[in-house]
Amino acid sequence: MRILRALMSLLLFISATSAAAELRLSKGFGQISPEVNYFLDESAELDWQSVQGEGFSSVREYPPQFGYTSAAVWLRFRYVSDIERIWLSLDYPMLDDIHVYILDNENQLIRAYPLGDHLNFVERVLQRPEFTVPLPMSMSGNSVYLRVRSDSSLEVPMTLLEDSTLRHIMEDSAWLQGLFFGAVVMLGIYHVLIFFSSGDRSYLYFGGLSLTMALIQATLWGRSYQFLWPESPLWNSMAVSVFINASNFFGVLYIAKVVKIIASHRMVYWAAMLLSCVSAIMVILSVFLPYSSVIGPTLWLSMVTFFVGATMVILRMRRGYPPAFAVFVAGLMYTLGSASYILGKLGVFNNSLFLDNALALGQLLQVLLFAFALSVRMAMDKELRERAQRDSAHAQAMLLETERQQNIRLDQEVRARTMELREANARLEKISATDALTGLYNRRHFDETLEREFERAAREKSVLSLIMLDLDHFKNLNDTQGHAFGDEALRQTALRINDVLKRPADMAFRYGGEEFVILLPDTSASAAHILARQIWTAMRSESVVMNEQSVRLTVSIGVACAEPRSEHSPYALLKRADDKLYQAKEEGRDRICL
Repeated sequence: MRILRALMSLLLFISATSAAAELRLSKGFGQISPEVNYFLDESAELDWQSVQGEGFSSVREYPPQFGYTSAAVWLRFRYVSDIERIWLSLDYPMLDDIHVYILDNENQLIRAYPLGDHLNFVERVLQRPEFTVPLPMSMSGNSVYLRVRSDSSLEVPMTLLEDSTLRHIMEDSAWLQGLFFGAVVMLGIYHVLIFFSSGDRSYLYFGGLSLTMALIQATLWGRSYQFLWPESPLWNSMAVSVFINASNFFGVLYIAKVVKIIASHRMVYWAAMLLSCVSAIMVILSVFLPYSSVIGPTLWLSMVTFFVGATMVILRMRRGYPPAFAVFVAGLMYTLGSASYILGKLGVFNNSLFLDNALALGQLLQVLLFAFALSVRMAMDKELRERAQRDSAHAQAMLLETERQQNIRLDQEVRARTMELREANARLEKISATDALTGLYNRRHFDETLEREFERAAREKSVLSLIMLDLDHFKNLNDTQGHAFGDEALRQTALRINDVLKRPADMAFRYGGEEFVILLPDTSASAAHILARQIWTAMRSESVVMNEQSVRLTVSIGVACAEPRSEHSPYALLKRADDKLYQAKEEGRDRICL
């Protein structure tokens, strides 16, 4: 009976695997969206081994969408690639729990990656808002299984990218998102500052609306988690609902204020005030209740807020009130941006950089037009005041102009001081971590980096290698050639070490005196020995020259490699490398000991 069950499971797996489309990737493919199959795990208890015997279905829409569900969704695709490394990117930063499993052609697990915004941001494989992992080269075909669960809407857009394409996407998204966020935040801060100087609550409501809309978009992009609270996954899980309810609160108050609905429809005004109170309560509930419990009421409340706001605008437009027209156009811009974004995601239009950021563009235009509506309303109020107080019109205009200039100067000073502070902090941080003579990282930075990389290697069960090297007879060099020449020897040694290191993860440090240490994450002992050999050769191949002095230097090198465990100490690895360096010196110097 057990044999029969095993055969049936094998047949199910073979049939499911054969039904999956197999991608063949070669250099120059750029970016594609793989065709995937899915299986809905209602119990959310299956693992990557047991789910293989289940019946997968083809995904018929892109991106795969499953709405709000407590089930776990398994996605699967196969690929064949002659490229050393490609990237799998899940382009929805709001997913809570993701596990990526890469299997070879014989159904053996090659690598597994835990992802999701329930983890701290620094634990990600690649430090970007989207969840990105490398896929190894495979000429015979690998399978990729993804297990996804989320309290938010379960949408799993994924793409496969080459290195160059990934870099371009990161650069393009960074400047576009930075432009949006900077513009909206500065508008919000600017109007909040005006509120503190003028006392007009319209500026406060507009500033609050601008800032919450910027935070909503930054959270949906994953930038808030990356830069504002990278070690607070709990807050990140509730931030969207908090900010949406806060934007409802500020939005309904802003529209009621800017279109002056109280002047013509008091009942609608009090309905708007009641809605703002409900939104404020939802902000508090969003902090204390689970995201899955509040997101539904939050979305419904957003729809009600939209209809109440539209009602106020239309009623005032019928009375010919100019700011209401500006608010209407602002809402229309946001609606067009949202529609373009959704149609792009549904495949009606071809995805592009514009469509991917259409929602943010719509929000930016909405905020600008809201600001314009506020300025129109303020201009109308000013005209009424001037008409009622003609004798003081000139003095009032001068006062407003002075206030505007003060706020502009204040805004400019804040930006200038902020930039100066950032530059000063960056300089101080670089100085504190860098050795002034060689330009390499210093001993203090090495101690911090060693502990961090040791913990990461223990967590990911990867290897960590360490190279320690020492210039032979350096004291004699200083005595015979002078300390200036000794300093030049140290500088040129640092340059030759950097020339050998190619990977961004590999880091060189000046450990002290004439000693250097090189930290090599994810590097085996044999690979570390090859790098040590290259450094040893580089030092022997060319003399150190300064003015008319020329001396050929040699180095003694110790290499150590370990598979860290959480109960081990990183300084045991350092001691092993130091012992090997001492052995190299004892055996006559100018050699490598592994």
